[in-house]
Amino acid sequence: MTDPIVRTERRSLVRQRTLLRGRICYGLSHVMSVDCGIRNLTTRGAMLRVPADQPLPPNFALLHVSDAVAFDARLTWRRGEMLGVRFEGSHDLRGPVDGEFRALRAIWAALASA
Repeated sequence: MTDPIVRTERRSLVRQRTLLRGRICYGLSHVMSVDCGIRNLTTRGAMLRVPADQPLPPNFALLHVSDAVAFDARLTWRRGEMLGVRFEGSHDLRGPVDGEFRALRAIWAALASA
């Protein structure tokens, strides 16, 4: 009988496993978007699930629908339908927003009321 494999966690932050609804938004005024699943989440990043053939830019906004937050996300890795992102900023969509975040707030409001 062999010893079971012991996996060592090398991440500095503990990942919270999730099954949350999200939306990736990109392009001028965030006119392009795709639904995604948020599978793991930390304060610094997330693991997302999107269709494997869905093209994505290296930087985009990730809407966390239930928390009303838009993250400035940078794609760090991709394997099939799973991808990892690093957060470079966040924006609360519940209050007043300006500029490009008005479009994100409108998308969030439509998703939250659905």
